[in-house]
Amino acid sequence: MGRYVGRKTFDVLNQMLDGALDGTFTESDYDESELSKLEAKWMHFLSASALGRETIEKEKQSIQELVSDISHQVKTPIANLLLYGEILQERLNGEEKEMAEHLLKETRRLEFLIQSLVKMSRLETDTIQLLPRVQPLMPLLEGVLERGEKKRREKNIQIQKSGWEQAQEACFDQKWTEEAVYNILDNALKYTGKNTRITIRVEVYELFVRIRIQDEGPGVKEDEAPLLFKRFYRSPRFCEQEGVGLGLYLAREILRKEGGYIKVASPKEGGCEFSVYLKRRSVQ
Repeated sequence: MGRYVGRKTFDVLNQMLDGALDGTFTESDYDESELSKLEAKWMHFLSASALGRETIEKEKQSIQELVSDISHQVKTPIANLLLYGEILQERLNGEEKEMAEHLLKETRRLEFLIQSLVKMSRLETDTIQLLPRVQPLMPLLEGVLERGEKKRREKNIQIQKSGWEQAQEACFDQKWTEEAVYNILDNALKYTGKNTRITIRVEVYELFVRIRIQDEGPGVKEDEAPLLFKRFYRSPRFCEQEGVGLGLYLAREILRKEGGYIKVASPKEGGCEFSVYLKRRSVQ
């Protein structure tokens, strides 16, 4: 008799847990008067957990709507500021022209911040669904270089390629992985001086493809490395550099969502090296 009751209780608990996992659990499905104390406590726990998940999802949706509304509302004012700034820049001279250029720079920075906040919000609330698939790696690398070409030419930085002949296939979302890898290259272009070199290496392992981006910049301190991927982190050593402190955070989140990851190191020869790891195969 005891074994039968124990088995019955186990089956009820298991049914409740299955419902909680697939999102179909509701407390009204069970009559508390017919449940044992253990079953009743389990029911209340799962009901509270389901309510908590629902609350979190509602909060995520509210955050996403708020950020989208803000982005929409400021889009036109920012565009107008950029237009007026460009007109002033053309018509003014001397110190006033410099002030107009500063206005343009800060307005572009504000525009970039809003765009980054929207991307961050969409990633964190799972509004963006990454669709990683096995595909050629070369278009990704070429797309990243194309996006950074203007900044590269402005500073006369040479791009050295190594192991690109191994760049066959990996599993990734083309659009968002290009965004992630470009954020890393952009970081290298930003902190590397003029007439220097950035090396992009491709290495193939059993489970991952590794993309290494090494610059000749000032490098990163050991105690600073864990902070680089935090939201809005800006190194106190480079406060004068443009940026809002979201690029590396977004890169890490994008890679994490598709099963990859990112590491940073300071090589002995100097500079900074970021390594992006992409899965070679999809996991069903």
